[in-house]
Amino acid sequence: MAYLIFIIIAFLLVCRLFSKKNGNADENFTFDGRPQSYELRIRLVDIHLGENGDGPPAKRIEAKGLFPLTRKKKVGFLTSVFDKTSGNLEPVHCFIKEFQEPRTIAYQHLSSTGEVSPGGGFLDWVGIGLIIPDVMHFPYSGNRNVVVMVRMVDLDNMPDIFLGFRTNNDSGILWNNTLEFGHNFTDKGYEEEARDRDEATAISIKIAIAVAMADGSLDDSEGKVIKKWVTRVVDTYKNKDKREHFRKVYNSAMKEAYRLSLNGNLSLSDLTSRLNDIADKSTRYKTIELCQEIMVADGIADRSELEIIKKIAEALELDQNEVKKTQQEKILKLNKTSKGQSNIEEILGIDRSFDTDKIKKHLRIEFQKWNNRLNTLSPGKEREEAQQMLDWIAEARKKYV
Repeated sequence: MAYLIFIIIAFLLVCRLFSKKNGNADENFTFDGRPQSYELRIRLVDIHLGENGDGPPAKRIEAKGLFPLTRKKKVGFLTSVFDKTSGNLEPVHCFIKEFQEPRTIAYQHLSSTGEVSPGGGFLDWVGIGLIIPDVMHFPYSGNRNVVVMVRMVDLDNMPDIFLGFRTNNDSGILWNNTLEFGHNFTDKGYEEEARDRDEATAISIKIAIAVAMADGSLDDSEGKVIKKWVTRVVDTYKNKDKREHFRKVYNSAMKEAYRLSLNGNLSLSDLTSRLNDIADKSTRYKTIELCQEIMVADGIADRSELEIIKKIAEALELDQNEVKKTQQEKILKLNKTSKGQSNIEEILGIDRSFDTDKIKKHLRIEFQKWNNRLNTLSPGKEREEAQQMLDWIAEARKKYV
């Protein structure tokens, strides 16, 4: 974040640098009888941002020549950036608001030149735009073919630019040209992220089915939890066609996982390994929370489900203390009578590899934690849940006296 703030500051410095270099209209726009064929040209110049040139690398867009005007206009230069590696122009996104289109996160830079009369232009190379690759987000990673679209625009009749493309009002575009350069983008592209996000969701569903089937069957209540979760994910898509598409994709994933699980062919190790490859930690925690919701869906914290969730959390390289915390919160919502005696260890986070002394120490710590919580809570649901946990600890203690 500090790095991005630095870039914003650098941007403001560059804006001041532009204004100093542009000087006044008489200096830059008077051609004094130069040939009218002195056409407007643009170029890219590699620079580093910052007052001392020690900041992030950037490319300054410079222009020189006669402006193609037939009457006085208030002129600006608008820059959009595309990725042409695939052969088609794809928008390049930006992390910084100051370099985004008004309605999208597509990269855009706008500089104002001021009022210019016919016959005016730049006698020397003048900065009109800026490209900062470090704040750009490309569709895919790797070596990219970058296209810079520079448009001279009428600031009093601005064209509508959406994702870098003009949608209407061509009269507001007075001139345009393109430049190209190569850039190696090492991060994951936004199309790759979207593709991985969709695949990660399908994997989460399959893992959830594996947990639900741990006892050999898919209970109706467990199926409803998964379907509700899928609906919540699908509803995040604003486009109706996309919602319908992903509803089919995720329902298909659920059916496939159920079929494979029945046949004993659903590989949790493959699923968790792939999820580690494509999903961030937040997504992996959400997967575990879904599994925990399934665990309590039928009102019983089944031992087989608890054990498989523990294995999944370990495979997903998650903090076991965080997993136990959310698990206890969900188990506390169960009725005390729904708990089986054999589940006490899993419910209280007791590892079966612990020796008796370590189990006793663990129970003392848990008792102190929940007893302190009980004494600070007012009468109500949370106090009842804390008391329920203390009752379970008391039962566990009887086993290890």
